[in-house]
Amino acid sequence: MDKVATNFLDLHPDLEKIEFIFVDINGIPRGKNTSPKTLIKAFNGDLRMPVSSYVLDIWGDNPQGTGLVMSGDGDGICRPVESSLAMTPWNNRQTAQCLVSMEDSDGNPIFADSRHILNSVINKFRELGLKPVMAPEMEFYLVDKHLLRNGHPQRPLIPGSEKRYQEVQLLDLIEMDDFEGFFTLVEKSAHSLGIPAETAIKECAPGQFEINLLHHDDALLMADQTFLLKRLIKNCARRFNMNATFMAKPFPNQAGNGMHVHLSIVDKDGNNVFVTDNNKQPQGIFAHAIAGLLKTTPDFLSFYAPHSNSYRRLIHNADHAPTTLSWGNENRTALIRLPEASAKATRLEFRVASADSNPYLVFASVLASVYAGIQGKLPLDKETIGNAHAQHPPSLGVTWREAVEKTSLSSLVKGFFGEQFQQCYKCVKESEIKRFESTITDFEYHSYLRCL
Repeated sequence: MDKVATNFLDLHPDLEKIEFIFVDINGIPRGKNTSPKTLIKAFNGDLRMPVSSYVLDIWGDNPQGTGLVMSGDGDGICRPVESSLAMTPWNNRQTAQCLVSMEDSDGNPIFADSRHILNSVINKFRELGLKPVMAPEMEFYLVDKHLLRNGHPQRPLIPGSEKRYQEVQLLDLIEMDDFEGFFTLVEKSAHSLGIPAETAIKECAPGQFEINLLHHDDALLMADQTFLLKRLIKNCARRFNMNATFMAKPFPNQAGNGMHVHLSIVDKDGNNVFVTDNNKQPQGIFAHAIAGLLKTTPDFLSFYAPHSNSYRRLIHNADHAPTTLSWGNENRTALIRLPEASAKATRLEFRVASADSNPYLVFASVLASVYAGIQGKLPLDKETIGNAHAQHPPSLGVTWREAVEKTSLSSLVKGFFGEQFQQCYKCVKESEIKRFESTITDFEYHSYLRCL
């Protein structure tokens, strides 16, 4: 493996630093910057980082109760992800980045590494001779780097004016042109990193955009590319004196940021096993896959909506964010939309995940539900035609605490993700919930301090 490192160093003699990155439980990039020579060390298995750093809360602290810190806080061996090793065009210095996954000294995957969790679920499909074909749509806002005095975000200035974007202007090419430099750098960076960014569009709110990735049949690689795309977008925005945010609901009266996941499944010969009849009704494995998602999405909801702010997006009958367990052809109010497509491209679009989530856990959750549906040969409920919000109860319109509790008690989550991960996730989320609930907000002071 050190040949990969030496070849890369030979190709980039001006390299100044390398960023080694792993993904914590919240999907936040963690890691360290090193000198170029550390690349050889890493590929030889001599790069280590603390295992406990996988289970940090959103503020970067280790919550009590995970069992990792007080048990000695050992280091894991960081195994480089070869496909992720690449130069980063947005840096001022000559910089490369490389993802890592951690193992213990016996070569066993670290239980808290979400890359390993996703891979373990993919392996279940491999045993059936099947490959998931996945691709996400990533929504985000570009905001001014200068926050308001109260810490709230504000939209960027319209070029050549002192005014800020206010109109929705869905699919507006003028606003896309306003940010041409940013999107050019995103495209260049994605190409450099091997990320299949296919299209970029103006979304449903001022300063909101969406970038889609082109599907392929390596779900673990797609999760890597999704994670790296988010990091890429944020870094490119900084080069243009902006911030990019994947926060689920940064503006209360505007559209939220979703991560819609497209999924099909192919057999060993590359044939799509998702098929429909002449009335566009899913058959066989396709029907079972959708049924599995409809039955078990509540078990995994806290992975799709992992933060306090995530639940401001899941408001019943408010917009296109789904809150019901429903499916329908070209139905954007449903949890699962079946896009109009050729037989080869027949797929489902899973619409509940927010952009603030960990893509590895999102993909693993979707695939776990689909696998459960296929193995259990679950029957599919009838299609929802029209507004799903008006026809079904808001099963996904729950509180953060309720979602975390459901996940922590789920035998399905335990079976696919492991009991130790399940309990650590509960610990991290309960710690975050407690801190949010005990914090007195500015709004509370404005409402009560003087009048009561």
